Amino acid sequence: MQRQPLIIYVSGAPGSGKTTLAKRIANELYIPHVSSDLIHGGVKLTKRSHDRKETFHTIFVPLLVDMTKLRISFVVDHVLQKNMSESDVIEKLRPHAKIVYVHTQADNPIQRFYEREQRRTDKGVVLTPEQLQARRDYHQKNLPNTQYPVDLNVPTIVVETNDGYEPDFDRIIQMIEKLYKRED
Repeated sequence: MQRQPLIIYVSGAPGSGKTTLAKRIANELYIPHVSSDLIHGGVKLTKRSHDRKETFHTIFVPLLVDMTKLRISFVVDHVLQKNMSESDVIEKLRPHAKIVYVHTQADNPIQRFYEREQRRTDKGVVLTPEQLQARRDYHQKNLPNTQYPVDLNVPTIVVETNDGYEPDFDRIIQMIEKLYKRED
């Protein structure tokens, strides 16, 4: 009998290191990495502009559900928000996949986000300096909803990312593999 697909859902406040960790996990497990920022970027490249909230509901979440229905395991990185993401995302995925939630935490994540975005030289530069400041201010105000793990009633691994990973990367992979084996 086939197992349910595995979704490793990496989340945390902007700037907490979720994308870097998600890429590394995907590479280690040799499974796809789906980034909400890259999905938004792909829509924006095609449409030239877009509404992030609409893209989230009409493209991003349906894409994740479709991948699970096709029995594809994957890593996703996206900022889950308390009292929103439980119904907007997780409840739509739960019937189709085993979910392991990896929550990244770091000191001063919004400052890290802002400094990273200011240094960007790739095609991901899509905000004017004023828009970037507004986005930083929004994320700072919203930090109480993203900084701490959301109660999703799924296995959860909290990773501190200030100086490497705690627990270390090998332990994170071991924990994910152990949680997924429980379904065998």
